[in-house]
Order: sequence, then structure tokens, then C-alpha cells
Amino acid sequence: MTEKATNDKMLDIAHISFLEMIELFIKTLGAAQAKGALMRSAISTAESFPEAKFESMQDFVAAIEDLRSPIAQVEGKAVHLGDGLFGLPRCPFGGSIKNFVAVRGKLPESFAKVAEDFNKPGAVTSKYRVGQGAGVSPFCAIHQPLRSALGLRVSIGGKSVSVYQLGCKSGNGTKAIAEDLCKAAGRTPDEVKKVLDDNMCCYQLRLE
Repeated sequence: MTEKATNDKMLDIAHISFLEMIELFIKTLGAAQAKGALMRSAISTAESFPEAKFESMQDFVAAIEDLRSPIAQVEGKAVHLGDGLFGLPRCPFGGSIKNFVAVRGKLPESFAKVAEDFNKPGAVTSKYRVGQGAGVSPFCAIHQPLRSALGLRVSIGGKSVSVYQLGCKSGNGTKAIAEDLCKAAGRTPDEVKKVLDDNMCCYQLRLE
């Protein structure tokens, strides 16, 4: 057996343990408190990143390709579809989900409760322009605030950056759209759904 084949069969215990910790959070704290803990952790992580300055949107997009963008460093390479609209082809938690399901067969049913709570109106989700219909799993409560908080560490052409989470797609292909955030970002739900045909996540980057 080749080394690559061996690596493909290996399970990453860190991924499995991470998801088991989320499941434990939900059992002991409840879905709402677990969601809050995940969001606070993500925002705290983003605040530890140094500020990043880019001369233009073109420079920012180029920085995605060689992972100089702090957002790309945590989520991988997004695709710029023009006018600040981005699609993310792969969920950064895809590997974690794959490893967990390989052992447990499926994700815990309690995970859906966290996504449901994440989609409810709230002060933090409003501040960071996340959730509000665009969440499909507990990982969204980590990934979306992390990206938006990282956006606050970025400036483009001397202007501050705001990230609007517009939509997300679950592993089974279900599309979740944040209609109010689409409106605020100047996009239609149909535009976002089209982006999600080929991507797992869709967001708008605006210069303020």
C-alpha cells in the first residue's frame, strides 16, 4: 500500500475529538449557550490576527491565491465573482465532518438545534452580519463570525471591510439563505442560490 493510500485511510482524531466536544457542549450547556461559546471563541481567534492592508480589491483577491489574506488563511481559497461577491467551493470543516461520520455514521441530531438557534435574530449575529437564515450547522456558528471578525482586521484602499454572510449549503445540498442580509448587501436570494450551485458558502464583501 502506498503512503498516500495509507494517509487516505487514516482518521484524524483531532477532528473527531473536536466534534465530540461540540456535542458535549450542547448536552451540558444547551444549544443556545453552546452556540454562544462557539461564536465567542471564533471572534476571539480573529482578534488575535494582525491587521492586513491591501491597496485595492484586485490586490485583496490576489492575496487569496497565495493565502496572504487572513480570511483565506482560515477558510481556503474563495472565488471572486465580481463586485465583492465571493463563493467558497469547500467548507473548511469538511474534513472534520468526514472523519466524524466515518466513525459515528452520522452527525449528532443535536447539531441541528445549534444551527436553528444561530439563525434566530440576535445582537451578535446582527453585529457581524451572520446567521439569520444562513446557518446549516454548528460549524457555521464558528466559520461565519470568524470570517466577519477577520474582515474587521482588513482594510482595502484605506477603507474598512464589512462581510455579509448571504447563504450556505449543507452537505446534502440544502441551501440556506439570509434574505435580510442579502437585501442589506444589495443582492437577491436568487443570485445567492445560483452561487451556491457550485459553492458551499456565499458572502459579500463591502467597503465602508
